[in-house]
Amino acid sequence: MSARVATPARAAALTRILAQIPHFPELRFDARGGRTARLLKEEAAQRAQSAVATEVIEESVADLTESTKLAGGGLGSAIEYATIRHWLTAESLARVICTRPWLEVQPEVRAALLVSITQILFMPNEPDHAVVNDAVTWTRGRLQAGAGGFVNALLRRVIGLRGALHQRHENFPWWQHGDAIPLPDGSVQRLTDAILPADPIARLAAQTSNPQALIARWATNRGMEATRKLAAHGLLQMPLIIHSATGRAIADDPALAAHGVRHSHEGFMVWTSSTAELAGALEAFPDLIVQDAASARAVDSTRDLSPKRILDACAGRGTKAVQCAMAHPSAEVWATDPDLQRLSALRLRAKPFANLRVVELAELGQLPKHFDLLLLDVPCSNTGVLARRLEARYRFNERNLDDLTRLQRGIADHHRGLCAPGGTIIWSTCSLDKAENQDQVRWLAKQSGGRVVRDEEWMPRGAPGSTASECTDGSYHARIGLPL
Repeated sequence: MSARVATPARAAALTRILAQIPHFPELRFDARGGRTARLLKEEAAQRAQSAVATEVIEESVADLTESTKLAGGGLGSAIEYATIRHWLTAESLARVICTRPWLEVQPEVRAALLVSITQILFMPNEPDHAVVNDAVTWTRGRLQAGAGGFVNALLRRVIGLRGALHQRHENFPWWQHGDAIPLPDGSVQRLTDAILPADPIARLAAQTSNPQALIARWATNRGMEATRKLAAHGLLQMPLIIHSATGRAIADDPALAAHGVRHSHEGFMVWTSSTAELAGALEAFPDLIVQDAASARAVDSTRDLSPKRILDACAGRGTKAVQCAMAHPSAEVWATDPDLQRLSALRLRAKPFANLRVVELAELGQLPKHFDLLLLDVPCSNTGVLARRLEARYRFNERNLDDLTRLQRGIADHHRGLCAPGGTIIWSTCSLDKAENQDQVRWLAKQSGGRVVRDEEWMPRGAPGSTASECTDGSYHARIGLPL
């Protein structure tokens, strides 16, 4: 009889999570040849395919990823993705039931526990026996036989911890209970023992897989009710959203209606068809952009302006630059980014647009200093998009926040002189932190001699159990007007 082997999907997911164990909380997708690495290679494709690839990076769509192939298809990718989303929840349970200090447990055992606890709690269609058997087999193949027995015993205990399931309509206050775990579909998994932390901050962090530093900061700045909603929003799997950068209505377009549903935010649509069909739609309709409603707010807020020259100084892979080019077709739009890989993708993205020019950062100093509109979509903590950028939540701490705010001010100080007298500066982030938003805008207005004309904090929308059409990310943007 041949030796038993773990199913390819689970084995590959276990192996990929094992590769992340030494790096946590700095998860490294690019270093492992996963989502980011493969998608960056696709940037040499045609415009439609490139648009899908680059936007998929932002939107966390698994269909086009290398991890989908390497993890044995959709199941392996789903397991990996769920484990990353629920990492700290699974770890919280593992730390309690484990008979050894967590960081002294072999990385292979930690990976087996994280991946398997995630499936047991958050993937109900996966049979318990298959999950446990594959974890034990995979562990024994890498360590001594006793390690497999250790994993088996702990996972059997996790299965025994599973109690009653509260359905969404019951409105059970899970955040008040040390034996309750909220699930993405709005239901609540009760445990047979209240093993989650007694402290409300630590408990909410464990229940929603957020670092305590982030929960504590939200609680201090926003109160516990708002903090709970923000934390729970991170449990969602966010939809793929499209809209027209020209502002035309697309929900009633017969050519698109069969591929999606109307989003609750006017003018936006939830794409429900395949990414291959999306590539075709982007090719057929050049005005379409894959972009959440929250992300679109900054450029949409400039539609009442009539700029002749626009600079997108932190253009990334070009979503907002393209949005500017179509929202202001009579303007010259210039775009740049300091990262050479993103700049290469940006050049490809700009090709179809006659009014969109891409330059290297060093070339900006040679340009006339008379941009009527300066867009500063600066790097940020991503706290408004944690349901999409799963790894960003784990990186959050006060030191990283301080580093980001210094970087943001450096970018603003370097570029603000390029905005013409009487011009407009748009500050934009996908963060919800005052230190990255309101504080920075007041500082920039003072430094540039301008004034804050308006600002908007867009809170994430949707909760566990919400339909895709109800969900959006969070964002912030502000308009600073400069004197003549």
